[in-house]
Amino acid sequence: MKNIIYLIILALVMSCVPNNYAYAVMGTPQITAEAGVVIDANTGQVLFDKNKDVKLEPASITKVMTALLALENLDMNKTVIIDEEAAFTEGSRIYLLEGEEVTVQDLMYALLLESANDSAVAIAKEVSGSVGEFAKLMNKRAREIGANNTKFVNPHGLHAEGHVTTAYDMALITQTAMRNPDFRKLILTYRHVIEKTNKQPTRFLYNTNRLIYDEKTKVDANGILRPAKYDGVTGIKTGYTPEAGGCLITGAEKNGSEFITVVLKSTDLGRFGDGITLLDFAFSDYKSVTAIKGETDMGMIKVKNGEKNKVELVTERNGGVTLPKEASEDIVNKKIVIPKSVKAPIKKGQQIGVVEIYEGDVLRDKVPIVATESIGKGTFLSVFGIEDKIAVKIILALKIIGGILGMLVLLVIAYILYKKNQIKKRRLRRKQQMSKMAKERHVRH
Repeated sequence: MKNIIYLIILALVMSCVPNNYAYAVMGTPQITAEAGVVIDANTGQVLFDKNKDVKLEPASITKVMTALLALENLDMNKTVIIDEEAAFTEGSRIYLLEGEEVTVQDLMYALLLESANDSAVAIAKEVSGSVGEFAKLMNKRAREIGANNTKFVNPHGLHAEGHVTTAYDMALITQTAMRNPDFRKLILTYRHVIEKTNKQPTRFLYNTNRLIYDEKTKVDANGILRPAKYDGVTGIKTGYTPEAGGCLITGAEKNGSEFITVVLKSTDLGRFGDGITLLDFAFSDYKSVTAIKGETDMGMIKVKNGEKNKVELVTERNGGVTLPKEASEDIVNKKIVIPKSVKAPIKKGQQIGVVEIYEGDVLRDKVPIVATESIGKGTFLSVFGIEDKIAVKIILALKIIGGILGMLVLLVIAYILYKKNQIKKRRLRRKQQMSKMAKERHVRH
């Protein structure tokens, strides 16, 4: 009887605890880091945090933002000529030489595998012209993502006054970067070869993230020594300076669920154990439920005053809900909100509507519905819903018809003038004949 009463009381207590704190009753994950967070990579829902909004130095995990901006602004096949500033950057580097010609792609591998600071500077200057201008771009992009407690001063994360972020902000930045397939490929690569350049022989780069490859090194994950290599790992990036301590962003995907963890100011090996601890926690207690996938066809809507009168819509990304492992997926539902029409001009990727995703009655996610193409303003005929490709034909036809009508009018006018001239001539001839006849009568008399 006592056991039954105890179970009833425990069930009542558990029902009163929010989902993201349920694990506290069962055992909170213990991490060495001063700050840490784990989020669902799809929904962004926070599953556990320790000082997630405390501002700390990020060290080389800064390079996630640098890589994101490079992917958004540069052609990976473009060749970059290394200048003196990049060549003499301190800290971790691949020893680029002044005047060396290297592709953006090779710089990206150096940035994310070897955590090369010289590559970071070269990329920053290629994007913005200077490190200072690139830092402004980094901060602007951070605000767009929602990383409002972050301030970047440089592209590599070397100690600098005011260069700070939070565990949660870096999770948001990483979530955005992970939506780029090229970024995912880069950060999961173990080995990359930079072929011989105009200045140096072939170089081999190796990833510093032990979760990808290291089966020998043992790390402490929640009190248990285990290999650093993690099953299902998707990356992401290591970081370390004496001031920042050990920093790490990790990601892993299993059985349809993907989670991202960030730890700041841990130890060199402790950061890997911390990342594993948080991933284990997430996979043991939570699951991702995808309510809608990215690039889902959402039909077409009417475009007013546009060069085209319709635009196709798709979802921008995956959307869903994070649930406790034992929860039923039946409580997940969605609502599609799309206007009946939109006015031109429209940019490709412009948000037109939204898919609202609910856990029961609670709104958990909003997935943008975006235009698949840009549509400019149409001709004056667009107010009647006539597309430009049709309008051009109509205008051409009108021009042809107008030309034909113009020619007919000219012919009519010419004919009229001709007839008038003929009448005038006939009248003149009659007048001349009458004058001649009058003279002849006068002579006879």
